[in-house]
Amino acid sequence: MTLKMVDLDAPATGCGFAGKAFAVADGDGHVHVCDFSGQIASRKVHAGAVLCMASDEKTGMIATGGDDGKVVRVYADAEPEVVHSGTKWIDAMAASPRGHLGWAAGKTVFFLAKGAATSVPVATPSTVSALAFSPDGKWLGAAVYGGAMLISVADPAKTQMLTWQGAHQAIGFSPDGRFCVTSMLENALHVWRIDKPEEKHGRMGGYPSKPLSFAWTADGRFMATAGAEVLVLWPFSGPDGPIGQNAGVFSAEGTALLRTVATRPASQQMAVGYADGSVMLFDRKAQMFLPVAPADGGPVTGLGFSADGRMLGFIRENGAIGLAEPGKA
Repeated sequence: MTLKMVDLDAPATGCGFAGKAFAVADGDGHVHVCDFSGQIASRKVHAGAVLCMASDEKTGMIATGGDDGKVVRVYADAEPEVVHSGTKWIDAMAASPRGHLGWAAGKTVFFLAKGAATSVPVATPSTVSALAFSPDGKWLGAAVYGGAMLISVADPAKTQMLTWQGAHQAIGFSPDGRFCVTSMLENALHVWRIDKPEEKHGRMGGYPSKPLSFAWTADGRFMATAGAEVLVLWPFSGPDGPIGQNAGVFSAEGTALLRTVATRPASQQMAVGYADGSVMLFDRKAQMFLPVAPADGGPVTGLGFSADGRMLGFIRENGAIGLAEPGKA
């Protein structure tokens, strides 16, 4: 296990892989691009804080949204490009592996298709807490008050509402595109089967904290969640996914509250970030936890793997960046 650490002078607010580098946004308006050797290059892209970030590893694109009302697109070999300038904070952002970009400001989601010169605005019933593209390429999903709003990528004027009363704060889709999941304010998740959302949906509860981070295993059979002192795995292999099913729980001795989870591609391993700053790998086949980074007091607020699974990147709330090579899965 090889681990490199870099400390920023500001809180880290977002992260993701872009090209052959790990990109991190901060609260002072910078984007930091860290290559796999640990060398870092920084750019000032916003007048204030970067509130959200999305990246595309294939193209090397980094997109940021700030409290200055701007959306900026950054490539390593080009000057930053402002693709949106408004008066409202950019609350959420998502990038599609197909090259699309989405962001939210106030009660509007903006969809920028790959190669398009201008974005398409879509009105939402409330402010948007989170955005995500479905892996099958059909939807841009928005977590809003009262449920999940699905925006058709092919025709953004067409939308579908998955309803459940309450505030929804995070959103994601199963790898096969059949299910949509949101995290709710009252320490629970909600799941819908998209083809039958009115009859096939359910609550996934029992968390002592908000399960804001969740990720499906590489084979799509389980969804791992944060929000507890144990790693929770919900089954998704049946026709109705976790609806009516029980979750499995796995615990590493002496660990704190789980804050973030991420899947290692083409592997049975997952990365887990904790509130005390520690990071571990969970090997589902061996059902054991392997240490990556020790606790340092700064909660892990984001982590992810490169597309080939060779590199694991993570950020702590205090501005620490970690890059690890976890070895063979």
